Amino acid sequence: MRSRTQTSHAVPSSSCQRIARCRDVHRIARAPRASATESSWGPFDPPLPRPARFKPLWSHHEATRALDARDAGESTVEISLDFHLTPRVRGAIEDAGVRATTSDGEATFATWSALESMAKDERGVYEPEDEDDWLEGGLRKVQTFSEDTGRAVSLMPSGETTPATALIGGFSMHRFGVGVDPEEDTRKKLGAIAPIRRDARLLDVCTGLAYTSCMAFSEYGCRVSTIELDRSMTEMCHVNPHSRALFEGQIEQLYGNGADVVKTFEDNTFDYIVTDPPTFSLAGELYSAEFYADLKRILRPKGKVYHYIGDPKSSSGGKVAAGVVRRLKEVGFDAAIDYDAHGVVAAVGRVRLNRSKTKPPRASKPRRDGTVGRERRDGRPRARRFDDDVDDR
Repeated sequence: MRSRTQTSHAVPSSSCQRIARCRDVHRIARAPRASATESSWGPFDPPLPRPARFKPLWSHHEATRALDARDAGESTVEISLDFHLTPRVRGAIEDAGVRATTSDGEATFATWSALESMAKDERGVYEPEDEDDWLEGGLRKVQTFSEDTGRAVSLMPSGETTPATALIGGFSMHRFGVGVDPEEDTRKKLGAIAPIRRDARLLDVCTGLAYTSCMAFSEYGCRVSTIELDRSMTEMCHVNPHSRALFEGQIEQLYGNGADVVKTFEDNTFDYIVTDPPTFSLAGELYSAEFYADLKRILRPKGKVYHYIGDPKSSSGGKVAAGVVRRLKEVGFDAAIDYDAHGVVAAVGRVRLNRSKTKPPRASKPRRDGTVGRERRDGRPRARRFDDDVDDR
């Protein structure tokens, strides 16, 4: 595993070298696969094994709790070292810092100077600085540089008692805030294609932090296959407590570009498909009619597809959604926007959403003449211009 320190990783200075490397990866990713039954495919290493032990993780929330307890003269403090996957543990407040035992029975220590520094960083997640000695007291930020995407990747708290999200190039991977956290976000995605049968085959395109794969396996009892392009995301999963199910040996991990890997599956393989791609500008092939045709081919007759698009009520999200729906219908799907789940639901038969597909009305501000809405001032409706041929480019 590559080191995750606060030291920035060097990027090749020569643009020619960088372009050549990208071409090599692209060429290997599109190389034909020997067998569709192999457990790993693509230019990347096989899946990482289950960690020998799970590291304690700190955020500014727990650091602040510890500092407040110290300042109040307390002798102990209740803290979570796994983003509340398990109940809080009791830490002992000492002169030099906080000493605690994780839910797995591992002793760890953090100095006051490390906690004071971390309490100022609301966007960081921290782990023991020494890989082997968790009692040394130093902490370092969980972050790395993705050689596959050329972007910085790190874990980020989503709230005081909720699972972490990931930052990729400064952008959050999950919805959180205003009543939604990464766990609830995942429930909405899977809920959009419910009911999900136990022991059904589910494909998760773009693993990310594996919340979809883990929930589909742990709570729905699905047989899950998941595809990831970025090795650094698997490293984040290796550290993140809420991604542990990915390494229990029951979820099939596949590596490569999702648009290429889906071509290796046999017809009628999956009951459900969840595709959660990056933006169109970063992964346009995962929004293409060719990719959707492959999804239709590998989906069983009564199966469903959930396609994340972002907020469909936003200007950019609405345009992307229109293009996605159009291309899905072009290849033979029925499709509809699920505004609550921030995605599009597709099926070979008629789509019946589990939630209302009616877009919530946007409040209109009164004009100077007192009128509101989309009407012209002469009473005629405004022309609706919505060119989805350039919706997501």
